[in-house]
Amino acid sequence: MMYDKHGKGPTKGGRSLDYDDTVLIAKCGPIKYHHWARETADPDTWHEPETDWHRNWKSHFKPENTERTITVDGVRHRMDAQAFFNGTRYAVEFQHSPISVDEIQQREAGYGNMIWMFDCVGKLDWNISNEGFVRMVWERPRQSIFWCNCPVLLDLGTSIVQIVSMPEYKNDYWYGYECYPDEMQITLTTGDFIEGRTTALKQLIEEGAA
Repeated sequence: MMYDKHGKGPTKGGRSLDYDDTVLIAKCGPIKYHHWARETADPDTWHEPETDWHRNWKSHFKPENTERTITVDGVRHRMDAQAFFNGTRYAVEFQHSPISVDEIQQREAGYGNMIWMFDCVGKLDWNISNEGFVRMVWERPRQSIFWCNCPVLLDLGTSIVQIVSMPEYKNDYWYGYECYPDEMQITLTTGDFIEGRTTALKQLIEEGAA
């Protein structure tokens, strides 16, 4: 995690408290992103181990817009980040590990308004039109993604694809619009859409997901 319960980042040798007052220990090595580690396991059932990919994305948000907690059926859960579009809050979940259909449905029901960002793994064949429209074949995709009802973003490393249509059959095409990671960072952290680059996400938010 990037911040403690007070919105402060880790410093070498530091100790602090997490959202549930569990002791946090600062991890400030020379290679990985500096982060807080809990002294005991996180009780949040939606929690997954954080990677540098998570921490990189979360580092672009203000401290007050990361790791916010909500209570669902008496259990506290912590969203990765939150974005605001026209005054409405959207949970932003950065998903690297495999995730079940049940958990996708639980998170979408619990958060209400949310956006998925998946760390895309597996072989991809894709091409882009002059207008940034992407047609993509994804071998061995994560099958649970097909159950997402909220907007889906795929992080391909050098590009972000805003998915507007998922395949109905195996080895059929995924369709979306490409933008650069820094463009999506601006949109998620400021709430401003970049004309011709991140406006596909705006359409997904306004009209419903793929």
